[in-house]
Amino acid sequence: MLKGKTALITGANGGIGRSILDLFLKNNASVICLIRKSDKKFKDYVKKFSGKVKIIETDLTDEVDLKTKLEKSFSSKQKLDILINNAGKASGSIVEMTSQKNLKEIFDINFFSQIKLTQLVLKNLKRSKNPSIINIGSVVTKIAARGTLAYGCSKIAMMHSTKIMANEFSSYGIRVNGICPNATNTKMLKKMDPKSRNELISKSFMKKACEPNEIANLILFLSSKNSQYINGQIIFLDGGMEC
Repeated sequence: MLKGKTALITGANGGIGRSILDLFLKNNASVICLIRKSDKKFKDYVKKFSGKVKIIETDLTDEVDLKTKLEKSFSSKQKLDILINNAGKASGSIVEMTSQKNLKEIFDINFFSQIKLTQLVLKNLKRSKNPSIINIGSVVTKIAARGTLAYGCSKIAMMHSTKIMANEFSSYGIRVNGICPNATNTKMLKKMDPKSRNELISKSFMKKACEPNEIANLILFLSSKNSQYINGQIIFLDGGMEC
């Protein structure tokens, strides 16, 4: 489905990111993995796909380093077909215990850096014949769950920006959509407060967590020609859920 396409995935070595990477490679895409820090296991894995995978190591919140690394590794004249803003950081604390420092840190990672990256590669996306941006949000954007002030609000901001980008970028032929999964079966889920985790899962009609491959499958669809008229949508991948 993605033969001849180039995708940039942030957080490509994490649970969700790795599933996206695996599926994209199976569908013949070339992938640029933008990650904070790689390890030998991940590097050995991508070596199997000679010439199909490139790794850029940078901290998304370091604007200068991000721009420098992109310019060194990714020509301004190079085409980019798919951008997946997947990287993010979870945070949990009630309002009265949430510091300004924590709020700013989470927004910097989950919102500001994603917008900056999108701005930096926009010229490359304009070179594609069917470009697509997919932003990863969270089901907590529609649930006023205790302890989700920083994380939830940062994801709400990202989902609102998704609609604005869809509106503004349509003139370039760039589609922009968002996905808001329920609690997802990754290492991050295991670190989540058990009570909060169980509450999210129990709210789903299907009474189960989301799987990384289910998110990857939806992203593949939104990245392909099969979804050419889907734009500016926020899709909740939650197994059915009432607010």
